[in-house]
Amino acid sequence: MQLSTTVLSALALSITAVDALPIGSKSESIRPYSQEALDQFSVLRFLGTASPYVQNTGYGIERDAPYQCKVTQANLISRHGERYPTSNQGKKMAKHFEQIQNGTETIEGPLSFLKDYEFKALDEEGLDQETGKGPYSGLLDLYKHGALFRDRYDDLYNEGDEIKFYSASQKRVVESAKKFAQGFLGESYNESYIQEIDEDTNDLGANSLTPVNACNNYDKHINQDKIDELSTSFLNKTADRLNNQSPGINLIPEQVGSLIYYCGFELNVEGSNQICEIFTTDELLAYSYTKDVSYYYEKGPGNNLSATIGSVYIDAITRLIKDDSKNLTLSFAHDTDIFYIVSLLGLFDGELPTDHQSFNHLWKISNIAPMGARLVIERLECEDQEEPFVRIIHNDAVLPIPGHSEGPGYSISISDFEKYIEDKLDGKTYEKDCGTKDGVPTELTFFWD
Repeated sequence: MQLSTTVLSALALSITAVDALPIGSKSESIRPYSQEALDQFSVLRFLGTASPYVQNTGYGIERDAPYQCKVTQANLISRHGERYPTSNQGKKMAKHFEQIQNGTETIEGPLSFLKDYEFKALDEEGLDQETGKGPYSGLLDLYKHGALFRDRYDDLYNEGDEIKFYSASQKRVVESAKKFAQGFLGESYNESYIQEIDEDTNDLGANSLTPVNACNNYDKHINQDKIDELSTSFLNKTADRLNNQSPGINLIPEQVGSLIYYCGFELNVEGSNQICEIFTTDELLAYSYTKDVSYYYEKGPGNNLSATIGSVYIDAITRLIKDDSKNLTLSFAHDTDIFYIVSLLGLFDGELPTDHQSFNHLWKISNIAPMGARLVIERLECEDQEEPFVRIIHNDAVLPIPGHSEGPGYSISISDFEKYIEDKLDGKTYEKDCGTKDGVPTELTFFWD
């Protein structure tokens, strides 16, 4: 398309005018607000639950307490910090990488480094553990989170007050709770403040941070047929691209999937992006959608018992908000436990198609539960208001309850919150629908025990 003479003349005049500006005038025209949206290309948005911590982009809602309101209670549940792969994950990846390195005499091109590459994130002594060094250190992440949490909610805790840090019993979760507590308490930290909640037994029933373990009727594979409908042909295309660029490597789709998965753990362990840089943004985006779909139907709104399992924690929080004697609860668990809770809260609802890739869906697990994910449910008390309000902070962003944001700072009154949760559950209860053993607890009480 040719530009008209008038347009070309206008452009020429504009360029001449800019060039004629003195140096000082040019520097004074620096934009006060960036016009770039670089975060859309962040690899951390595409790595699923293996991603180092990344904040929720949110909606731009102010994090400080609304005008004439005060935060009088904060209830935190946090995922453990950045970690190595689990033992099972590590063994699967190690098998694929051994096949890559032993399957050919030479590898040419940009992937030639893989022939002798040391996959340090698969170190057997580290598997299942928190990372302790590097720019994405899990232990440092939780320590800093504890210090920042204390700074934000300092008026909810007085030195010498009785305090507990509730932790699921897996080692990496306990270590996360300890580091958070050290950051929160500083020199007054004492290990006796850590209260472990056994996650290896279903005898605790609902009185647990991991109530899924006692939900006998829960089946994460119930929607496997639906998950299998989603095409993973991008793995074949990626393998073809890499094989063409690096003769001799002969990658198969399963190995490509393991390399992408390893990318997140290499960041967690070493802060290195050498494996991540193998892949294009489009390939990582396609990978992330497969993870979104899997978790949606296994542990998210697409599973018939996710919200029911999440109701255990939310029921306890609802009771806490109405309990004037409590102003702080600090809990540490796993990504799965957070998925169940947000499924009930409805923060990321919406269908995920399996016949094509969606782009504008809310259920994006890199945003929901990266390493160190954190969910805070606040009680707001405001002037001239008879009842408290509930406000949700997810990964440092205020997220309103969909369709229920009429309160101060887009919060929801406690009575409306209770009604909203009741409607979401639609008659389901943990005791009735999970098929728990007779005699096990049917609600979470350890906050008060």
